[in-house]
Amino acid sequence: MCEPSDPGTGNPMSVESLQHEELVQLLELLCEDRLDHDQAARLEEIVLGDQGARRMYLEYLSLHGTLYWDAARGIDDESEVLEVGGAATEPVDRSPAAGRRTLVAVAVWASAAALLLAVGLSWRPAEPSAGPEIAVADPSGLPIIEKKDSAASGVDTGLTRRQPATIESTPAPQMANRVEKGSTVERVVSPDAVVPESKSSVNPQPSAGSLAEIVGFVDSRLAAQWQDYQVAPSPVASDAEWLRRIYLDIVGHIPPSNDVIAFLKDRRPEKRAEVVDRLLDDPDYVRHSTTIWSNLLVGRVERREVNRPAFEKFLRGSFARNRPWNEVVGELVAAHGRNDQNGATNFLLAHLNNDATPATAITARLFLGTQVQCTQCHNHPFNSWRQQQFHGLSAFFKSTRSKPIRGTGAYALVSGPFEEPPFYEDRRGVVHMAPAGLGGQRVDLKGSEHPRGELARLMTGDSDPRLARAMVNRTWARLLGHGFTTPVDDMGPHNPPSHPDVLDRLSQEFVASGFDVKRLIRWICSTRAYGLTSRMTNRNRIDHPETSGERLFSHVYTKPMSVEQLYDSLLVATQVDQATASDWESVADNRRRWRSQFVYSFETDENDEAVTFDGTITQAMMMMNGPLIREALSQQPGSVFHHVVHAPGSDIDRVKRLCLAALGRFPSSSEMRAITEMLPLRSSAQARQAPVSGPLAEGLQDVFWAYLNSNEFITVP
Repeated sequence: MCEPSDPGTGNPMSVESLQHEELVQLLELLCEDRLDHDQAARLEEIVLGDQGARRMYLEYLSLHGTLYWDAARGIDDESEVLEVGGAATEPVDRSPAAGRRTLVAVAVWASAAALLLAVGLSWRPAEPSAGPEIAVADPSGLPIIEKKDSAASGVDTGLTRRQPATIESTPAPQMANRVEKGSTVERVVSPDAVVPESKSSVNPQPSAGSLAEIVGFVDSRLAAQWQDYQVAPSPVASDAEWLRRIYLDIVGHIPPSNDVIAFLKDRRPEKRAEVVDRLLDDPDYVRHSTTIWSNLLVGRVERREVNRPAFEKFLRGSFARNRPWNEVVGELVAAHGRNDQNGATNFLLAHLNNDATPATAITARLFLGTQVQCTQCHNHPFNSWRQQQFHGLSAFFKSTRSKPIRGTGAYALVSGPFEEPPFYEDRRGVVHMAPAGLGGQRVDLKGSEHPRGELARLMTGDSDPRLARAMVNRTWARLLGHGFTTPVDDMGPHNPPSHPDVLDRLSQEFVASGFDVKRLIRWICSTRAYGLTSRMTNRNRIDHPETSGERLFSHVYTKPMSVEQLYDSLLVATQVDQATASDWESVADNRRRWRSQFVYSFETDENDEAVTFDGTITQAMMMMNGPLIREALSQQPGSVFHHVVHAPGSDIDRVKRLCLAALGRFPSSSEMRAITEMLPLRSSAQARQAPVSGPLAEGLQDVFWAYLNSNEFITVP
């Protein structure tokens, strides 16, 4: 018999040798259903009295319970053992003894649940157990999650804002795209359920926290860590630096010169908060948010099955109305119909390929902050995801197909009725069955006309905090330069967050707000950390994630502009494109053509792509000599350069205006010295006598060209 041992040393657990032998004997009697009343009491006494005994108890039952569960046709990793090719490894035993083994399996795990319930309040396992699920089995051996009064007809308009989850079963919220009404998803407590990283991440409660309370909490927790690490935060960002940052982060482009001048002149303390509010109501916030999530959800590369205009229209409408994030995600997961009529369908159409693997992986990564793609073939080496869990999630997508609509160029996302759980093969060549489920909750999908509707309910329900935590972590990373975890989409006990209390609080408040994305952005942009300069000092040089691995947020981490941010910022800086802000398709088409030079598709099953916007020589030459820059330096009417050249004032004023247009600040003294040494700048009186022409015009073009091609221009400060 293999006895559980300490994984770190290989030695037996911390139980005295005699007690250890006694515990092994009692566990063997328990698993063989030969434990009498006195022996059961003694087992309880040992397990309750020693932490090592408790761990051994769990591991022993995990090992032996799994074998019993297989015999009873259970659902854990060893369930439905078949040879590759479908033949059973041995005849199915239907004797009375087999029935007794089934009862023993249920009894063993019921005993385990009862005993652990007694110690649950005083002790929690550090890691999820690898054992099978505790559930009442029907004659087929599968645990049942009952669906009550399911109806396949009817369209609901959206999810209601969340209330606290109840301990009992929770009626699933309704969402668009014909999610079945009246379904109830019940909680199945499972040893392989995801373990929250802290108590506060479970079932977050509504909060009446004001902006000041939430921001104050975040600021105090960050300041406490600065003190622990003996670092001092960088100074507050200058108005010019902060304004450039907030424009790029919220609306996706640099601030126009007039906005910079007005902001620098404003001396009111509330001016930064007012800018945040104004930008969140700006149409460019909608466009920028649409760009970010369009790139994440369907990528930049054009795909035959994806109707990008329809998809971006869906996202624009969602962000313009500030729809609750859980409602948007639910609709993306549950969508069905034609991609030109229901834009939400394009998310899954971009990732179905020949099976459900890419759709499963990207759904977990983007919405739950979990990387599960490697668990298609084996248990995850670091996090708690197992191969069976991946295929349990994939089961919701198995009946989903892409269907071309003849003669239209459109595609439809269709779902057939769910027939049976999928099978998968492990690394040993053994085939298993994977019932549909997520995070310890499993659903009987037999006969369901819309399995993804059930998945949407599981993902967006209050019992699973991962949707909120993933969005908070991703938004924090986008605004501050790094998330609470690295990578931002690989969260879990294996990768603890740098500031778990801050992540917990923001996630709770996000849920309590009704998954209000604008409020989440406002909270983060109002923190002290976001308002600091990106320049490090001698007292916080340890705070450098790329070199030290520390994420203290004692200064803002600079970020490179995205391709779209660069394009839009060049338009703002130069005014060479006269497309109106409301002409969505014209702007989007121009941007797509321009960014296509930087995007490359790897044509993999996961639809991987790369953006070669990384300072290469080719990119630099394209930037320096491309048509957009050439247009920017021309004197065509309406452009910034044309206006600066023909505006009244001295040539020094012209240099200042060009610097302001490109970098959102005025030239430094060293920059002005270098420029005056290079160019024959004239006074206002001299400039009035003759227009800018010849070498002076070329010199000013060189100055503007240098500013537009500087590292400062392509960096989010």
